[in-house]
Amino acid sequence: MPSDYGYINARLKGQHSRLLKPGAYEELLGLSGFDAFAKWLASSPYAKEWQEAQTRFAGLAAAEEALSANFNSSTRLMRKISDGGPGKLIGIILRRWDLENVKAIVRGIHHRWDTDEIFRAVLPAGSLDKVKLTELCRKTDLRELADTLATWGDELATPLTRAMPEYQREHKLAGLELALDQFYYGQSLKDLAGLDHNKSLVRVFLRREIDWLNAKALRRLMAREKIDLPEAAMYYLPGGKLLTREKYAALLDPKESKRALRSVRGTPLYRLLMADDNQGSREEKLDNEEWRQKALAYRGDPLGIDVAVGFLWQKYFEVVNLKLIARGKHFGLPAEDIRYQLLTV
Repeated sequence: MPSDYGYINARLKGQHSRLLKPGAYEELLGLSGFDAFAKWLASSPYAKEWQEAQTRFAGLAAAEEALSANFNSSTRLMRKISDGGPGKLIGIILRRWDLENVKAIVRGIHHRWDTDEIFRAVLPAGSLDKVKLTELCRKTDLRELADTLATWGDELATPLTRAMPEYQREHKLAGLELALDQFYYGQSLKDLAGLDHNKSLVRVFLRREIDWLNAKALRRLMAREKIDLPEAAMYYLPGGKLLTREKYAALLDPKESKRALRSVRGTPLYRLLMADDNQGSREEKLDNEEWRQKALAYRGDPLGIDVAVGFLWQKYFEVVNLKLIARGKHFGLPAEDIRYQLLTV
């Protein structure tokens, strides 16, 4: 199996050429309704998955299934055409979707959502395929979820199992999510040690993600009337670049917070921490800006991991946008309301 980036990136550039062109979303927003969107799907790059989805689903459910299946097909191709060093890096990147999917299932079980509702929150892309995710979504108990992952030999069982006693005592979801994040990011950064450009690029993006997760945790904690500093410190996720443990603690300390805020001025973290709570989707928009940086990596080194990172996120943007348009057309939302939610590169 080829392991050089020249071959991998040539294949991915072929896939990239099939992404929607600028202006396509405006055309889709102008469609008269869901039936017109379904007709577009039938003649689009998603036609094969759309046909297959209609044998098991109907309407919006079929559209969402087709879009998810197409994204999964793209990630499977990335695995298929890579091995060696590139394969390991792509595996680390795609493992992020396993992390998010397990967290989504944990949230669903915690809140007692039904199986279908939980499955709608996942997006098969990593090593946990659709069959495994379907089985996990059927679990009604978090201990059973952890045991099933352990039976499959999936490492994400380890942090879940370790955090389970505290969850059973406190019944707090945050502890489980933090344990999963700490495990994935800690293990990934360990695997990305070294000065190699490709490892460095992925490491930079993961460290930015860690900073972002810490900033979002800070934002929630700072909104409280009273902060328990020892408890708040427990939510710190190590490994970021800008938010050291000391700076994280300083931002929570009323005596030090202004000075600490000045030290991150001019960064996306500052804009997130200072965003008005009443601005609705402001945090979501800032999230999108962070994701956009990964999508723009496509323009980087043509013989490095840059193309794979950029393509993956551009493909993700497209699938998310098409799902938003499908739902909007299904529920009869105005084009402007849908447009506001779309992700842009």
